[in-house]
Amino acid sequence: MAAQLDRRRFLGLGAGALGAALLAACSGGKGPGGRTAGGATGPTGSPVRGGTLTFSDTEAVSTWQPQKLGTYSSGNVSFHTNVFLLYFDPYQKKLQPWVAESWSKNDENTKFSFRIRKGITFIDGTQLTPEIVAKNYELYGRGDQRLRVPVHPQVSRGFDHVEVDGDTVTVVLSKPNQQFLIDTTRLNSPILGAKTLGLDLEEAGLPQNSVGAGPFVFESQVPNQSAVLVRRPGYRWAPASSPNQGEAYLDRIVWKVLPEIGLRTGALTSRQVDVARGIQPADESVIKAAGYQLLLYRPPLGTSNYAALRVENEFTKDPLVRRALVLGVDRDGLTRDALTDSYPPPISILNVDNPNAIDLSAEFKYDPGKARDLLEQAGWRQGADGVRAKDGKQLHLTVPQSAQQVALGPAWEYIAQQWRKELGIVLDVRNDPSFAATANTDVTVPIVVSRTSIISLGQSFGGPGNTALLGAPPELVALYRRELEAKDDAEFKAVQAEQQRALHQGSYVIAYFEEAQTFGASPDVHVTFQTQTYPDFYNAWKRG
Repeated sequence: MAAQLDRRRFLGLGAGALGAALLAACSGGKGPGGRTAGGATGPTGSPVRGGTLTFSDTEAVSTWQPQKLGTYSSGNVSFHTNVFLLYFDPYQKKLQPWVAESWSKNDENTKFSFRIRKGITFIDGTQLTPEIVAKNYELYGRGDQRLRVPVHPQVSRGFDHVEVDGDTVTVVLSKPNQQFLIDTTRLNSPILGAKTLGLDLEEAGLPQNSVGAGPFVFESQVPNQSAVLVRRPGYRWAPASSPNQGEAYLDRIVWKVLPEIGLRTGALTSRQVDVARGIQPADESVIKAAGYQLLLYRPPLGTSNYAALRVENEFTKDPLVRRALVLGVDRDGLTRDALTDSYPPPISILNVDNPNAIDLSAEFKYDPGKARDLLEQAGWRQGADGVRAKDGKQLHLTVPQSAQQVALGPAWEYIAQQWRKELGIVLDVRNDPSFAATANTDVTVPIVVSRTSIISLGQSFGGPGNTALLGAPPELVALYRRELEAKDDAEFKAVQAEQQRALHQGSYVIAYFEEAQTFGASPDVHVTFQTQTYPDFYNAWKRG
């Protein structure tokens, strides 16, 4: 396998030559560890030890500092160097021991106690102790102004202090947080060594300064291009439910940045990479025809792909306009004409595999006639050019895209054409990373897109400073409070059902397709997935 992707060679291929090259690259195999969408499948049987797995991702990672991990790609490269208090098993769909061998909480969800496992060491040889766990969570809960380290957005909710009693660490909150146990499993909640905890924000963000205790160790990087992780000798403290309880099977992971969507399939089928994240819908059939695995994984605790409609924006603050936008999306047509069956119409804002999802699809069924009526009621009249206007201003909206989800481009181009033709609305689809970044806090941007794999609906839509709505409707604020105060999982599920109804009935969101991370993989690779949809490189292996 070539050590470095030759972008020029792929860019030099014409469309016909590239398609022929991809279709000509075929190989066999069977039985993937994840979910497959057809085509070849990966090897089964006893895992094979050794080898290098090359993984292509969509964008560079700017920092490894936990509170600043801002993109999906950061999890693909940093997750495997770390350990966490608890682990959420995506297949059993329940919490499992990891650094904490047992845990408990009070009924009020304000005290969470963890008995810390003995024998875990960081990569610098220091011991992972209850005191180090406490220091991590103090930093998460309080931040450090001197080091310019911000608070952890989830752990800091109601954080008061941490207590250590022998081998037990107790996190004490000043107000309830029912989701605290899940929050310990997040990508941004690793247990790091003392060296990293003493560094300022920039220094802690350098991968060589990230002292973790995971199954892989950072070896080297070419900034903004690639990173190399190597197997950690002696690792033997995997999550309780992990099939592998010893060292990782793979010797090495080579993580590469390949932002050019059209080149990922070529890189895979020419054997320059073993696994490629972000296979565009148009290439799915090519992947399968070439004998490669097309792996789909839906977040078991996450959302569908959705657009949030800003409640203080001049256009979308009107509930009639928001409702028109929701009803003006033909989700069946979107899947059929712009995407593939990998991205079916959603049933709710929560993803179909989320156990708390309820089927509300009837409430946002495509109805362009009703949408037009609502826009008329709101005072938006069509002009001679077919575009709606009010008080001399056209109904011209913008939405940012993200390279993190390859289906967004074709999806929003389809929606833009549909809204222009059926509703008289102009939608500007902005594929600009800098615009997408500023849109998070810019109320003049009426629509933002998102999806997430561990979700508090309350924090996303009713919490202070949320970037989805840039506002906090009272009914969503009240539901957020109830979400945090839920006594158990059953009560939390009931609250999330009410939250889903409130979000859809208030037309605060447009759910438009079921979320799936789509990977192409060599037929020689066995790979499963983590809760937050990262490939599980610890349990991955390659056929020799």
